[in-house]
Amino acid sequence: MDMHQVEQPDGTAAQDMINPGLLKATLNREGFRLTVQRQKILTLFKEKASRHHLSAEEIHQYLGEQGEKISVSTVYRALHVLVKLGLLQELELAEGRKYYELKSPVWQQHHHLVCVQCGDVQEFEDDAMTEVTAQETQNRGFALLNGQFTVYGLCPHCQPQANG
Repeated sequence: MDMHQVEQPDGTAAQDMINPGLLKATLNREGFRLTVQRQKILTLFKEKASRHHLSAEEIHQYLGEQGEKISVSTVYRALHVLVKLGLLQELELAEGRKYYELKSPVWQQHHHLVCVQCGDVQEFEDDAMTEVTAQETQNRGFALLNGQFTVYGLCPHCQPQANG
């Protein structure tokens, strides 16, 4: 399986794979088991973070607050498998920190504005950027797997502090 594939071979979108039956079939096909931890992590993204980025530490904290007994290393291992299967996307939005989000189809790509001071991340969509990405990919003979931009700057809250 292509590790960056958004759509499964049967035409199922990555977001639909949160369904326990489909997830189990996909994991089994790739030689993995459906563990409670993997299911809970994907459910967390579906319920609480469908348009939010979470670090492994935040995932560990959320699950702990729900009474789950899971180690941070187990969270990292589960995230690695879910990224490999194309269900989650790993992002490095802040220096040295990795975040995860549900993988979205190429035609639903979004972009990120990141404040370099406080770490705030805001998503935005721009059809023109998506179109330019698709056109440039095609012009250069590439197959588009992911097309997102990350823009770094200072959010409105941090700008006065930086100037003062």
